[in-house]
Amino acid sequence: MKRVAAVLLLACACTTTPAPAVKPQPPAPVSATAIEDHAGESTDSAISLPADAPDGGVQFENDWIYDRYGRFRRRGGGTGVLNGRRYNVVKVELPDGSQKSVYFDITDNWNRSAAQ
Repeated sequence: MKRVAAVLLLACACTTTPAPAVKPQPPAPVSATAIEDHAGESTDSAISLPADAPDGGVQFENDWIYDRYGRFRRRGGGTGVLNGRRYNVVKVELPDGSQKSVYFDITDNWNRSAAQ
């Protein structure tokens, strides 16, 4: 009898209880500014001008700005170099009066033009 009790006791001690079910956590909320598209707003997010863009890429730049913001008026800009890359900065005014600066990486187009 002692042997049967020892076996039962050992059998009960060896059984495992299932781990409690883990409730899945919903994903952490993300702010709207974190998922906002910042393309063209700095040299880090500059729009790449195609190497084969004609006329120095002016039409490409105008089309990109129009597709992004709608009607606009060019208010200035310039060209510069940063970390070995060449950029066009186009300053525009939108119909609501707000102003934006749009950055284009023109390195490939510039190098192609210089090689000709």
